[in-house]
Amino acid sequence: MEALYTSGEARRKLRVSTSTFKRLVDTGQIRKVTPPGRVQGKYIKEDVDRVAKERQPFTQGKASRARKRAEEKTQVDWMKPSDLSGILKLDYRVYQENMVGDIGLYISWYKKNPQITLLSFDSNNRENVFAYVSLVPLPESVILSILKGDRKELSISPDEVETYERVGGYTLLAESAVTHPDHPEQLNNVLREVLNFWCEKYPDRYIEKIYAQAASDQGDILARKLFFSPLDSISDEAYVLNLKKPGVSRLVKRFQECLRVKKEAQIQNKAITSNPG
Repeated sequence: MEALYTSGEARRKLRVSTSTFKRLVDTGQIRKVTPPGRVQGKYIKEDVDRVAKERQPFTQGKASRARKRAEEKTQVDWMKPSDLSGILKLDYRVYQENMVGDIGLYISWYKKNPQITLLSFDSNNRENVFAYVSLVPLPESVILSILKGDRKELSISPDEVETYERVGGYTLLAESAVTHPDHPEQLNNVLREVLNFWCEKYPDRYIEKIYAQAASDQGDILARKLFFSPLDSISDEAYVLNLKKPGVSRLVKRFQECLRVKKEAQIQNKAITSNPG
């Protein structure tokens, strides 16, 4: 069997939008096959790699200019209800006909905990959203039931979503991680700010684990960026990032170093307090 890419892998390799990728398939530049026993089609790796090489001079120049423009005028902030239109525009740009969600449900989660979704946007026009990440704090039992397929993400009720009032550890479900095709670097910016947020809360409140499903592009992106570990005993699409273990990615290493510095400072402060003389 020929080597194949999923649609998400192929689009990331090409750095193109869903509509552009569809045009490349429709015009026969990239061949699609549906492996036996599968519902979703995949794409011949040789075709994708060839087109990517042909487009490289164009995409490199375009991406470089886009990154420079975005870095000059980008902000990161927690989602507000008024940001939903910009988030939907980004979702449509990336996924188009494959968009799945329930806006009313997301708003109910937001009302319970406004610090679930962090986004990067154009500082001159907040509706131009470049990337966002949604990490939903839930009891670990709820997350595991979703990863096992016993229930869907859209079955999560606002009552199950945790706030950050209690002291202790939290488990998070990576519900979404989306980035604009022309601004892939913005996902790193958002993830860095997410981890900065949790470093500030340490040691009273901290992340124990982040779970993700790689069945979607969102889960796949996050799993690759942060080097999640597979949970084969649960599902071939389930992944976990245990932040108690040494990190592999630079983002996680930097985060764990931040925690270490805060912990050492706390120990020193206690020592000074207990021995004031």
